[in-house]
Amino acid sequence: MVKIGEFAKNNNVSIDTVRHYMDIGLIIPEKRTGQYQFDNKCYEDIQDIIYLKDLEFTLNEIKKIFQFKRLGKLSALQNNQYYKRLFEGKYEIEKKINQYQKAKQKLKNEMIRLHHSEDHNYIPIGIPFSALSLFECKKCCTELSISNGDIQSNQILNGTLHCECEEQYIIKDGILFSSDTVEHSNHLQKQDQVMDNFNHFLTDYIKETDDKFINNLFKTIDLTFKKIDMDDLENKTMLHLGTGLGFSLRHIYDSLPNKTLYIAVDHDYERHQVLKSILETYDIRKNILFICSDFLNIPIKNKSIDYLIDTGTSTYNSNHESFLLKEIQHYLKNKSYLVGSYIYYSNFHVQNNTIEEPFRKYFQIKNIKEEINKLNYDPIFDESIIYSDKTPGKYEIHIFEGEKVFNYMYIGKKLGSR
Repeated sequence: MVKIGEFAKNNNVSIDTVRHYMDIGLIIPEKRTGQYQFDNKCYEDIQDIIYLKDLEFTLNEIKKIFQFKRLGKLSALQNNQYYKRLFEGKYEIEKKINQYQKAKQKLKNEMIRLHHSEDHNYIPIGIPFSALSLFECKKCCTELSISNGDIQSNQILNGTLHCECEEQYIIKDGILFSSDTVEHSNHLQKQDQVMDNFNHFLTDYIKETDDKFINNLFKTIDLTFKKIDMDDLENKTMLHLGTGLGFSLRHIYDSLPNKTLYIAVDHDYERHQVLKSILETYDIRKNILFICSDFLNIPIKNKSIDYLIDTGTSTYNSNHESFLLKEIQHYLKNKSYLVGSYIYYSNFHVQNNTIEEPFRKYFQIKNIKEEINKLNYDPIFDESIIYSDKTPGKYEIHIFEGEKVFNYMYIGKKLGSR
């Protein structure tokens, strides 16, 4: 970590330039005791900025590239495909302008490199065979057995888990479906189609969504996980409620220890398919277990989780009156950590009917903090950041003009476990 003066000097830029890059969200340092501290990620970002400027990209274009990189967190193959499209368009412009010969040559070299890097195979992800001992039937609380299993490289790609009470859980294309979501297993798409749809969505999302909102979304993820000692996750089991498209998981993926088991839970099978397809293009393989399930019906044993990543409570509480975090405590070991992210409003606009009156209690910061305190967590880190104070775009339909929406970040450890 270095301060702004040393950071600017090391990169041969002025302090004012660094501040400008910070203002527009290209560099996101951490603020400690009133001063900004710049880490290795900041060094990587400014080197990327310098490199892209050499290729004659404007700061606005670089900002869009950074947003795609941060939100997409894609594999090398998928990043290459995205950048190739950018470079192709840029190259056509450069051919017409003789004064940019140097930039044109660099772009040509990049095109050659990207062309040779596109030969990549998908490596399927399934249910780790070693994780079978974690499962149990949610009806009779007995262990599950596998039948009709398609097992490759010590992981289950297809099969059925069943118990003595005849409850069944289907594994299809490496995703475990609980009884309440099993019908979704019949609607899985081909991998190429999944990725095409996702790339179109992400490109349009970045185009249509306010820059400040996107930067704040990334900032909450980055700031929260900087507070976690990744080495402490070795041999630990993590449960992520509301994995979604995996922005958080992909942000920390490279840093996850090889012996960490990461259980990704979401009720939306399409999001699971997208995330799984992305991870299957990664060169590095981690232990990721995909479960498509309601949060209250996850077929895993009680007292089995060391780390809970909770980004699902806000979604759950948009149509439930109970606080989700309270309802799933039985999954957690006595010595466990909570890493939570909770949405709250400073007021509810009269037009906001996406969260109805009976469910607004847990979108108020006072009530969120009270519920967490009741569960006997010892806070390690908590901080709020404003997501948006205006309508950010067509995809964020829960935010209306005149509302202020915040994200409350919380890390805590069960009291008495130190």
